[in-house]
Amino acid sequence: MKNRVSRFCYLLWLFFPILLAGQNTASSEQNLIILNKLRQTQPLLNKAFDLLAAKDWEGATRQFNRCLEVVPENPNACFGLATIAKQKGEFSQALTWIEQAEKGCLYFSQVWENQNMNAFHSSQEEKDRLTQIAYELYTMGMDKVKCRTDEYIRESNEISKKAKDISSKENTESSPFAIPADFFALHGDLLFKLKRFEEAEAHYLKALALSPNHERALNNLINIYFISHQIEQAQSWLEKATQQNVKINPGLVQAVRQAKLDQKPEKTP
Repeated sequence: MKNRVSRFCYLLWLFFPILLAGQNTASSEQNLIILNKLRQTQPLLNKAFDLLAAKDWEGATRQFNRCLEVVPENPNACFGLATIAKQKGEFSQALTWIEQAEKGCLYFSQVWENQNMNAFHSSQEEKDRLTQIAYELYTMGMDKVKCRTDEYIRESNEISKKAKDISSKENTESSPFAIPADFFALHGDLLFKLKRFEEAEAHYLKALALSPNHERALNNLINIYFISHQIEQAQSWLEKATQQNVKINPGLVQAVRQAKLDQKPEKTP
């Protein structure tokens, strides 16, 4: 609690020098207002994720919707509602919410970019301070998710470079609001449930470009390759998972290895 209060005071301390300096344009001030409103939803968001961890779907839904009343583009609230809809088996509705979550990330990335263009006419130190504001605004919610809902989210501790051929072109790398791997992974899960396997594959690849050890994404990607008879691909990703000590469903491992053994060797002239 003490840490939250100190971070809250820190955020306020950072905002006021910028606002009082009189250097911001109207657009820049609006960007700060938007970020401030997002910060104000964090207590609601934290409570929502506590309820989500306790499997109180109704209570969590109320809290997430309250967040959206304040900030309709709140990506974490949309992500939470997508998670709840998935747990209820409402996959089409969940897909709508996760798409909205990703759009929310892009919206705040644009706010961030505009703020960089309009407001940063001062020292590098002040630039770094506002970067920290945006980072804390975003991660205060996601930290709660990572700590309290492990059954829904498995974030990798290692972040690799984005693979150029599969990473999202619209995902602004310099933005603290870039779409997280878990958003892409959940999006892939929903497409998988709806049997839209090619689209699911693309989202799992995006997740793995950001988080190479993402267990759920690896399992489902290997499964997609197995059921579509792309055994070489399935075997290749299985080997990567093994090298990274990622747990893969034993039945899937056995099925892929057996399919590999059953492949007829090509005839040589």
